[in-house]
Amino acid sequence: MGVHVGLCGWTVSQASYVRRFPVLEVQHTFYEPPSDAVLRRWRAQVPAGFEFTIKAWQVVTHESGSRTYRRLKQPLPDSARGQVGAFRTTPRFLALL
Repeated sequence: MGVHVGLCGWTVSQASYVRRFPVLEVQHTFYEPPSDAVLRRWRAQVPAGFEFTIKAWQVVTHESGSRTYRRLKQPLPDSARGQVGAFRTTPRFLALL
């Protein structure tokens, strides 16, 4: 098993980054799942073999009372509070997908 070193986000120009690092951690996905079109665009913009490590959406990982929810791209409905996060597969969580 090898170790791949990269950074969180494009800290330099994308062209310079992909020459230096083989992987990128994507912070964006913590706040909003990307669309298929965005994922295809990301893939098309990097060399073959380049890897993306994406953070899980906070609606998966964090309790709905977490302060990080303030930065959701689309606010969590009040009706979903207490019914998402903490790696639970609840009907309310599934409805958000």
